[in-house]
Amino acid sequence: MNDVNKSEFWDELYLSNSVAWDLKSPTPAFIDLLSSEYFSGRKKLLVVGCGYGYDAIEAAKNGFEVTALDFSQAAIASAKKLAVKENVNVEFLVEDFFNLKEKYLNSFELVFDYVTYCAINPTRRKEYAEKISDVLQPNGIFAIILFPIENRLGGPPFAVDVSEATNYFSSKLELILSTDRLNSIKPRKGRELLQIYRKPNGKKS
Repeated sequence: MNDVNKSEFWDELYLSNSVAWDLKSPTPAFIDLLSSEYFSGRKKLLVVGCGYGYDAIEAAKNGFEVTALDFSQAAIASAKKLAVKENVNVEFLVEDFFNLKEKYLNSFELVFDYVTYCAINPTRRKEYAEKISDVLQPNGIFAIILFPIENRLGGPPFAVDVSEATNYFSSKLELILSTDRLNSIKPRKGRELLQIYRKPNGKKS
């Protein structure tokens, strides 16, 4: 397995432009979420694994207070340049999400993930779900597009089992939407699922 736990692995991909997951524009389904009932009334957003920052910048343009992180210094450098070009303010962090600073705990009203869950080592997925809960405020919303939902060997991206992912996230959060009716790009239609979770006000046992 490639060492996806090391930032150097991701830097090499970005520096060699070997980023097949990059859409070169904001995610269509994320644009829809920005004006949805789930995001309404919430402003403080974390984009996990933001890459070149398209989604983070789109959210900032729509009035959200955005923090965006990626493991790759090369990706964040490009994202910062794009934010300057687009004249928006985004807090970009070069961070390992698993080691995110304590000041960000219980900090965000919204968290968004697209192609980060499938990029981390599958043995850390349960830990990832717990960390998502940790950074959300009570009553906060976590939106994730699960991809790729298929049987495939190797990665990244590593294959996603919907039942397994749902079990991990539901251990800390309340599932309020799971749908394959989302604005997918053509090559990914039928291979992804949008899920939305809410963090309970009280501690979920």
